[in-house]
Amino acid sequence: MTGIFKKNPALAKCLIISNKLCTSIIFSLYPALLIYLFLQKRPELASSIITPLDGFIILSVFRYLINRPRPYEKFGIAPVIPKDKKGQSFPSRHVYSAFIIAFTFMNVSAVNHIFLYVGIVLALIAMLVAVIRVISGVHFISDVFAAFAFAAFIQLISYYL
Repeated sequence: MTGIFKKNPALAKCLIISNKLCTSIIFSLYPALLIYLFLQKRPELASSIITPLDGFIILSVFRYLINRPRPYEKFGIAPVIPKDKKGQSFPSRHVYSAFIIAFTFMNVSAVNHIFLYVGIVLALIAMLVAVIRVISGVHFISDVFAAFAFAAFIQLISYYL
C-alpha cells in the first residue's frame, strides 16, 4: 500500500500534511469544547474529560501488554509518515482519540445542537485519520478498527452510566 507514495514524493507529502491537518483539527477542537463546557458551568464537563481519559489509559495499557509490531516492522518497509516507534500498534491511539473526541461532541449535543454536527464532521475526519494510518504503513486495518470499536464501547458505557 505504501508503494504508490514511495514512487510519488508529492503524494507522500500530501498524505503527511493531511495526517497533520486532520489530527490538528480534532485535537484543537477538544480543548475548545472543554473550555466552553467549563465557562458555561455544564455538568457534562466531568464526563467529557473522564471518559476519553479513562479509555485512553486502558487502551495504552492494553497496547503495551499486547505490543503488536507495526506494519513497517513486520514487512521491513519505511512508513510514509515518519515514525520509528517499535511495537504497540494494536489498537491505534490516534484513531481511538479521534473517535472518542467525535463521540464526546455528539454526547454533549443536548447542550447545543451544533455539537452534534461538529461531532459528525469529526467522526468523518476520524475515519480519514484511520485510512491515512493504514495506507501510510503505520497501522494495520485491525488496529484502527479495534480503536474505533473501543471508542464506541467506552462512549456507550459512559452514556448509559
